[in-house]
Amino acid sequence: MDQSAPAMRTIRWGIFALTAGFFVFKLFTANWDYVGGHFRFLTIWALTFSALSSWFMLRLSMGWATARREVFASVTVVLNLTVVLMYWKIYFEDPSLFYGADGQPGPWYEEYFLHALGPALQVFDALILLGAFTQMKRVAAYVTALPIAYLIWIEFIISPLNDGPVGSVTTGLPYLFLNNMDVAGRAMFYLTTTITMLVLMLVAWGLAAAIRKVRRVPAAAVQ
Repeated sequence: MDQSAPAMRTIRWGIFALTAGFFVFKLFTANWDYVGGHFRFLTIWALTFSALSSWFMLRLSMGWATARREVFASVTVVLNLTVVLMYWKIYFEDPSLFYGADGQPGPWYEEYFLHALGPALQVFDALILLGAFTQMKRVAAYVTALPIAYLIWIEFIISPLNDGPVGSVTTGLPYLFLNNMDVAGRAMFYLTTTITMLVLMLVAWGLAAAIRKVRRVPAAAVQ
């Protein structure tokens, strides 16, 4: 697709405005009582990646840069899909695993942007507008490294520096349910998360490939 078409520019201005605006909103409304603030959460990592990716896409459409940043866009999609899948799976099983017995989710617009609309915008941009997931070796390397970087961040930096949340096994890990797991349980959870990300990467790659194939089919062939 023509990345600098007027309609493309309009769409990408909209995606950037929503995503970057929400990123800034979260900076000012987040709880900074804990070391790491809201950057302790994988959801905010996904939002940060989304804000950066939407900026890269806007620069491309506006002619301010020529780099497609396709690998970054692809990794952003996988990270967002992981957040969506894991959040809703755990939420429907037991919301207290996130918020505790007496805790409450954030405002509805916040929860639905972080775990539905925001990720959907990134998937739409990367798969439909950009045509990402063509450099799979690099994408796979980054997708594998990302959960490793996150577990190092929360296990060896965040947890030792925070005295909450408090679980039955440990303290300081950002998600309450992680503090109720022993080391072996958390290791299995991190491994499962990494495998899930790789599977979602393959699913996104398949969808992107199918979209490219449909676009190459002559119009007469699909009438």
